[in-house]
Amino acid sequence: MSDNAMFEGNREAWNQALKYHQKALQNSLQLGFQNPDFTTLDREYDRVLIDKLKHIDLSEKTIAQIPCNNGRELLSLMRLGAKEAIGFDISDAAILEAKQLAEIAKENATFIRTNVLDIGAEYNNRFDFIFISQGSLQWFPDLDAYFGVVARLLKQGGQVLIFEIHPFAYLFENGFSFEKQNFDSLTSYFKKGPYNYPAGLDYFGGVEYESSECFWFMHKMSDIINAILNNGICVQEFEEYNIEMADNPDVEGYDQLPLSYILIGNKK
Repeated sequence: MSDNAMFEGNREAWNQALKYHQKALQNSLQLGFQNPDFTTLDREYDRVLIDKLKHIDLSEKTIAQIPCNNGRELLSLMRLGAKEAIGFDISDAAILEAKQLAEIAKENATFIRTNVLDIGAEYNNRFDFIFISQGSLQWFPDLDAYFGVVARLLKQGGQVLIFEIHPFAYLFENGFSFEKQNFDSLTSYFKKGPYNYPAGLDYFGGVEYESSECFWFMHKMSDIINAILNNGICVQEFEEYNIEMADNPDVEGYDQLPLSYILIGNKK
């Protein structure tokens, strides 16, 4: 199957998933963003992100998130002082909701529906800061191409902050359990994929439904770092955490493993 066909499958799957996300959240975002102090970066695991952002001045900066889902995180980042934000995402439904939330929040944010790899040249050298959040990198088969886009969008000296699920955590995506010791269910750290989420993408409500076929890819930590370096982005800081960001079972022993990381880089 071609990359374009897989991207189109993912687009359809995310359009379906947004309906379930919206049902689970029950307009909480629409109500929340009416309050100028509201943020979605208040989950327990966000504390490490907020600590890092204290050392990155976003005031009067032009920022982006790629991909941005429904814009909730990008709008929350704007409330740290950014002057302009642009979010890019492949899902029609996500971008539609993001535009609605930006209007409610009264923030200077624009949202564009596109495959991230197809972002136009008019955005080259546009951004002071790019945010990449959990569950983003797994949707791209070629990280060199993805970080090539990140690099051309950043201004000289611009920063990228990645707050992501650790690749090691994806070993358990196919149902491994420490209690069952079913090692045959471990996802290979070295097999790229593609893999599939057959039961849908409703990580808010946990509803299983018949989803369009969607595809994700395993990327080793070395794949990620090498793709960043290959595209002229210097790694300034890299930290790994035992903080769970994915919906892995709460089984004793997971907190002994690397489950998430923050990487900060800047464009040379």
